[in-house]
Amino acid sequence: MAISVTEILGTDSLSGSRLVINDNFNVLASEINAMEVYFAPAAGTITNLQNVSTEALRVGLSTILLDINASTFDILTNVKMTGNLSMSGGGIFRNDTNPTPLNDTTAGATMTIEVGSSTAIPPYTINRCGNTDITSDLDILLNNGSIGQEIFFICTEGSGNVVIQGVSGNMVTTGALDKITLNALGESVHLLAIDNGSGLPVWFIVGGDGYVLS
Repeated sequence: MAISVTEILGTDSLSGSRLVINDNFNVLASEINAMEVYFAPAAGTITNLQNVSTEALRVGLSTILLDINASTFDILTNVKMTGNLSMSGGGIFRNDTNPTPLNDTTAGATMTIEVGSSTAIPPYTINRCGNTDITSDLDILLNNGSIGQEIFFICTEGSGNVVIQGVSGNMVTTGALDKITLNALGESVHLLAIDNGSGLPVWFIVGGDGYVLS
């Protein structure tokens, strides 16, 4: 709401306008005090608002964590939910695909590819894999994930064996050696990292097609 103050003209006496000047200051002070219920300049905070209407919102200074504008809604950091996510009329689209195929070409002479590491969880959800070398297995070593993390391995090329196995007993299957083999176009396996009961993640198979356990 706009505020108004009384104008003091050049022909007015300052001493005679003392009441007007004081009234103007009182109007301004009252409005500033009313705004400071919501704005705390020293703390750099805004609180107690009932409604905010804006064209864009950005959270973060040197590192942007949230960016909402007329064309995008980007969350650029981890999201932790403690409640339900309800969707109506929309869907979840997953496009976290490793841009580099896990195959005999990228593996090189060792025919071994490590996914994730001892200090970092596997970085991609969807991994294309394949092996055009029918004489040698391609070994994919799957490191620990984060509890609740999912990962897909999908065979997109070749007919040689792609053997997926865990590291340090972090994979649980019904196979004797906890090895998952893919060797034909379209075969896949879907793994989920769950708590082993001691707070450590282990991989369990929750879906897939055509894979073989050994």
